[in-house]
Amino acid sequence: MLYGQMAKAAGKTRADHQATGGEGRMARIARFRGTASVIALFMGVTPAFAQSTDAPPADQATAQEAQTVEDAPPVADQSGDEIVVTGLRRSLETSQAIKRNSEGIVDAIVAEDIGKLPDITASAALARVTGVQVNRAAGEAAQVQVRGLPDITTTYNGREIFTAEGRFVQIQDFPAGSVAALEVYKSSTANLIEGGIGGQVNVRSRRPFDFSGFEAFGSLNAVHTDQAQEFDWNGNFLISNRWDTGIGEIGILVNAAYTKLRHLDSTREQSLVAGIGRLNDDEGEDFDYLEDTFRYPDATAMFYGAGERWRPSATATIQWKPTPNLEIYADGLFQGFRSKDTNTFLFVPLFGNVQLSNVQLMDDGVRAQSLTASYPNAIDFRPDGFQGTTRAKTDTYQGALGAIYTNDALTISGDVAYTDSTFTLRAINVDHAFAYSPVRDVNFDAPGAFFSFRDFDGSDLDNFLYRGLFQENLRAEGDDLQARVDVTYDLDAGFLKRIQAGVRYDDRSAARRRGDLYIGEEFPFPRMLGNLQIDGQRIPLEFAPVAPGFRGDDVQRFRTFIQPVRDSIWDNVEILREVAGAPEGFPDFDPVQTFLADEKSYTGYAQVKYGFDAGAVAFDGNVGIRAIRTETTIAGTQREQIGIDENNDPIYEFTGVDRSNEYDDFLPNASLRAVLGEVQLRLAYTQTRTRPNFFDLNPSFAIGTPPTICIPNPQIPGSGPDNPNCFRGTSAGNPDLGPLTSTNYDASLEWYFSRAGSVTLAAFRRDVNGFISRITTETQDPEFGRLRTSIPVNGGEGRIQGIEAAFASFLDVDWVPEWARGFGLQANFTYIDAESQLPSQLAGNVPPGSPDRPRLPGVSEYAYNIVALYEKPKFSARLAYNYRSDFVIEYGRVFDPGTGDINPETGLPFGGDGPVLPLMHKGRGVLDLSLTTTPVENITIAFDATNLLGDPIEIYREYEPGKPFPRQTKFLERVYSLGVRFRF
Repeated sequence: MLYGQMAKAAGKTRADHQATGGEGRMARIARFRGTASVIALFMGVTPAFAQSTDAPPADQATAQEAQTVEDAPPVADQSGDEIVVTGLRRSLETSQAIKRNSEGIVDAIVAEDIGKLPDITASAALARVTGVQVNRAAGEAAQVQVRGLPDITTTYNGREIFTAEGRFVQIQDFPAGSVAALEVYKSSTANLIEGGIGGQVNVRSRRPFDFSGFEAFGSLNAVHTDQAQEFDWNGNFLISNRWDTGIGEIGILVNAAYTKLRHLDSTREQSLVAGIGRLNDDEGEDFDYLEDTFRYPDATAMFYGAGERWRPSATATIQWKPTPNLEIYADGLFQGFRSKDTNTFLFVPLFGNVQLSNVQLMDDGVRAQSLTASYPNAIDFRPDGFQGTTRAKTDTYQGALGAIYTNDALTISGDVAYTDSTFTLRAINVDHAFAYSPVRDVNFDAPGAFFSFRDFDGSDLDNFLYRGLFQENLRAEGDDLQARVDVTYDLDAGFLKRIQAGVRYDDRSAARRRGDLYIGEEFPFPRMLGNLQIDGQRIPLEFAPVAPGFRGDDVQRFRTFIQPVRDSIWDNVEILREVAGAPEGFPDFDPVQTFLADEKSYTGYAQVKYGFDAGAVAFDGNVGIRAIRTETTIAGTQREQIGIDENNDPIYEFTGVDRSNEYDDFLPNASLRAVLGEVQLRLAYTQTRTRPNFFDLNPSFAIGTPPTICIPNPQIPGSGPDNPNCFRGTSAGNPDLGPLTSTNYDASLEWYFSRAGSVTLAAFRRDVNGFISRITTETQDPEFGRLRTSIPVNGGEGRIQGIEAAFASFLDVDWVPEWARGFGLQANFTYIDAESQLPSQLAGNVPPGSPDRPRLPGVSEYAYNIVALYEKPKFSARLAYNYRSDFVIEYGRVFDPGTGDINPETGLPFGGDGPVLPLMHKGRGVLDLSLTTTPVENITIAFDATNLLGDPIEIYREYEPGKPFPRQTKFLERVYSLGVRFRF
């Protein structure tokens, strides 16, 4: 798609809204947008350790695991002085115990204290796990991937949970203060819920029987964001108790949390389309296209994604043990998300009848480094944009009731849960254009693009014209009834150690309804933005300069200009509708942007655990199979032209369309663990699959608004419906999508040399089939003209393979000074080689020499974490650096003026679609710091800082292989938090 398209296409999902800072809600412009000796020291390679090394039990196994820590052999005792186990050390020990004693390949992050994960947000903590990658925006981490795959299952205390119509929950919606642990399952067993070829992330909460009696905890934090220059308050409170009563032991826990963050993400960006400029005005016979032209992005832009987001949440649990062998429990969860976002966009054209001067070229003599652009007429290709405001809300509820019965070797558990989640969004855009087209100075790589205007006052309202009003109304919802029964029987002796079996039923529904309306002004936009009137009276719309971004960046010169204030837009929305000639209220839901889905699954599994000894080596493992029957029905609406009326306008008929699909999956698993003292080796073979997102299955489609260039204007040569930049962006689903399937091979070698010390090395391979990716096709519609439609399709085969290495330990050796024993180190490294076949619609358009199976989008080749720790009873510190290398965002084709045959009249190519090339995200590191001090017992003062380096996100694209231009340079928030934690 072309950069110049002002298409406010179909709204994205809640995940897109959160991860991008809300900027894509109206699709602002379609597509525009140490040494060996040091390691030995930490490993304690000396005879005396200053602690006992028996593996501590995990705080609580999830309902799915049905495992006991006694399955893991103890590490040989080491002599030395006792070290008090608290905080960071306890967190590391418990995480290590979970990994060591699990029946699959599992990593965990455990809260170092009640209400204190080792990061501010739950999603940011996951980035510390080996093999996990996240994206960052709006002051938080989001879009979790496990070993390069976003296709994960999310569970809460072992039950599936999701947000609205999505397949998984937004993990950043869990306040860190309410989370006891985050567990990442990288290999599956038959008793785990199916659904994620990438793995499973389980969020574990506190429960009253975790504590010996009464417990109360609270925290209060002041949070400051550097770009937005705002302060907010966050809090968390937990109270729990247990009692012996006449009807047995009863425990009750209630936990409430509130988080708020105001953010500002600042982006400099430029077009994906590389325009052609002449190095001279010679159009005679001596003109040589290859020698006498240069390439440059044909537009530049600036975007501010600002807003405030707050998340109220509450959990409650009741546990009752009427007898020693029976436990009955009830869990409740409320998870909320609220946002008020302001999206400010300014688009600066460099195409059309542009006059270029002061051209400076890069070293290759082909790409422009900088230039000056002007237009012969004052109204030609004026900069334009919008002030967008969005209000969004999510309410997710989950209630569960279950029981666990044990009788010697037999354990029977049952769990029934109901989940309801709704996401709503309403958006209003006030579109504007400059009153005239000022001269602009542009640098295309400084690094990243920046621009400035000559003789233009951005604070003068008289320099802005009203261009139109856009509105969006979105409601997405999902609910789910799930029930399961699991039976475990432990055998006394012999080769077979345990038998497991279970059944599960899941009834899931999802719906998404959306409507939008855009009413634009006729060119040349006669009304002034600051003087909109009704019946001769100026409307009471308030204006102010937008908050300038790019703090820490001295490149962008034009940073602020006057725009309508967010709250004033909402206060005057009805008046703005009257100005635009729009009907009252938000747009009705559009039938062609609506779908309803229902999905039922019936599951049964069986699994056996075996074990035997061979000399000094103890072997055990699991063999099982999980069988799932899935029945899906999805309903939407399609539009069909059935004729034309007397004005030659098309007549349409809207018909409902229902599509059903059913399929069976049989997912085997087999694992082997060999244990020799402190060392163990794991091998695993599994098969997994992921169902398509409901949104991708939607048989309906949505059509965006036309760009300004579609409006015929005699003063803009080439404007009108035949202009190559004139097309509407559309979005559609594909009800014929099949599930993604994967065959997985895992190996892990693990050495646990102390309670909090380990070295692990893992290798994995995923043979995946049916990757879902979006392709763009072009059609001619009798009413809407050229449509570029993005649809999801199943791709071909793919392969993901890699290695993971991790080290963790405190400096617990007896010959170092006492003060130095508080130092610790965590380090991990992940290498991933991921590739997949392109969809057939794109595969034939790659440049010569391209690989048959290019890099898989979203996957960094390598990533690592280095975490320096220090902990003593009164003080702790944690400095964490996380890095992920560059990765492909997506593959696509855009219009390229440099393709096609040479036009004999101009000496330039006719232009056409360019080759399929990747949009790339450069590698980037993040440095975070945590400090705590406990001046008196039970009172802790904590300071946290994230993104201390503040390096921007840099995205680029090649218009030809080896010839890149920056696409986006995005500055994210630094976040500082200072607070107090207390318990009694």
